[in-house]
Amino acid sequence: MKWQIAIPVLVTVAPVTRAGDAAPPPTPERDLGAEVRRVFAAKCAACHGPELAKPKGRFGYVLDLKRVASNPEMVVPSRPDESELWVLIGRNEMPPPDSPHGPLSVGEKETVRAWIAAGSPDAQVPSAANSDAPEPSPPRVRAPDRAIRWFGRFHLLALHFPIALMIAAGVGELVSVWRGSRGPSPAVQFCVLLAALAVIPTVILGWLHAAAGSGAGSPPLLTAHRWVGTIAGIWVVGTACGAARDVRGGRRSRGVRVALAIGTVLVVGTAHFGGLMAHGRDYFDW
Repeated sequence: MKWQIAIPVLVTVAPVTRAGDAAPPPTPERDLGAEVRRVFAAKCAACHGPELAKPKGRFGYVLDLKRVASNPEMVVPSRPDESELWVLIGRNEMPPPDSPHGPLSVGEKETVRAWIAAGSPDAQVPSAANSDAPEPSPPRVRAPDRAIRWFGRFHLLALHFPIALMIAAGVGELVSVWRGSRGPSPAVQFCVLLAALAVIPTVILGWLHAAAGSGAGSPPLLTAHRWVGTIAGIWVVGTACGAARDVRGGRRSRGVRVALAIGTVLVVGTAHFGGLMAHGRDYFDW
């Protein structure tokens, strides 16, 4: 009799046990591309949308996630801390404080960071017809754009020379004034001449670097850095020409000394704007 009772019990318990051990239904995969695109559409498209004739910073493709992700000046996929986009958002510089749509919430910031950390994927296509389609290849960068981006990166190498040389020339000229020397200092002349030779390619490379998208997230700083730097470059070349004339005359003119002082201030100011653009206003916070 015992075995006759055991059989119904086993039959009854087995389905219950299997049901209890069944795995929970899989949760749908998070579509970070769609989420971050909604964030960009709500908070960024007013200034950087594709429909704008003159988007800020010439960055008008914020809703084209593939294009954003393929621009290393903006996003380094899987590395949010190395991505300028996240750095600007993390420093609360983007959107700017005066944005009509307000700043990003903590959740929206985390969405952007998670999107970059996940490899900056595009929004998923929910259509079943496209679910089995092969992943489209990233857009190709045209050869001229690639060349502009590559050459523009040398701006970061070249910029140190005119800055250091103009500061050295300014200090050297101050020493000459303090000593009461009326003749041109050979050391100052050497620094000014080299600064003039270095500043020309530095300015050109800077424009190429900006054209490739560098600084697009900080339009006011980019404008100040670009135009003050251009004025500084022209000024340094003019100062070098005046200094060469003084060498031929054998006497340092007051005008060249004033021009040298102004040129040094312009170069340092340009470097300051570039530093703010690259590292933020809070870089030296205690």
